[in-house]
Amino acid sequence: MAAKYDRSIKMFDEAYAPETLDRIVNSKKINSGKFLTQAHAGSYMLQMQTIHRIPDVRSVFELGPGEHFCANNMRNIGYDYTTFDFEKTHNPTIVGDWNTFDVKSHPRKYDICCAFQVLEHFSWSSFKLNLMKLSLLSKKYIFISLPYSCYGSRVHVVSQKRQNVLKESVHEDFYPTNLPQRKYRKEYIEEFPWAVHYWEIGREGISLDTVFDVCTQCSFDILSAFHSPNPYHYFILMQIRDM
Repeated sequence: MAAKYDRSIKMFDEAYAPETLDRIVNSKKINSGKFLTQAHAGSYMLQMQTIHRIPDVRSVFELGPGEHFCANNMRNIGYDYTTFDFEKTHNPTIVGDWNTFDVKSHPRKYDICCAFQVLEHFSWSSFKLNLMKLSLLSKKYIFISLPYSCYGSRVHVVSQKRQNVLKESVHEDFYPTNLPQRKYRKEYIEEFPWAVHYWEIGREGISLDTVFDVCTQCSFDILSAFHSPNPYHYFILMQIRDM
């Protein structure tokens, strides 16, 4: 006899008990305040700085923008920043279901299309499809971050005079954990698919090379790939080939 689905507890790799997730969603504060946390602040800054350093980018499309921290700040400095989300709390530009969104019928394209810590919430089998959907909306660049289950160390040395950085060097070594992919109850997946990591880099079956191979199959040239200050967030900046 199958065990009863107990919504008052969390099991396996579930981040929250279902009843707790209900309260978070109903509070209309989902994702609020992440920019203040050590795990996310550096990644948000890196997202914005990387986009800002690309000289021919003025329009941005972001899938799953969370609390809109990056979107709001980039708009404040003049970027045309479009967001897409199923969740209405933070007023995305487009509210919809990405699985059924018809990108070919969308009336415009953007200089860069982004998805930060989002694509792992879809099955691995749909990773290539989701990259291709983003490419159909992009004039030139794709910029993503993915969870990387890893361990290691980083040494960051800065030589500084007043507010000026004179010299800076970073040495880092991170290695995949090779843990099993995350496990959830079937009912949890059905109820909260957006709270599930179906796959992560560095866990069984998904290496960094595997991800790079898929990106190459999509006719992307990888311009740069790097850990954020939080090494669990791994960024890949790509250009659509033959541009």
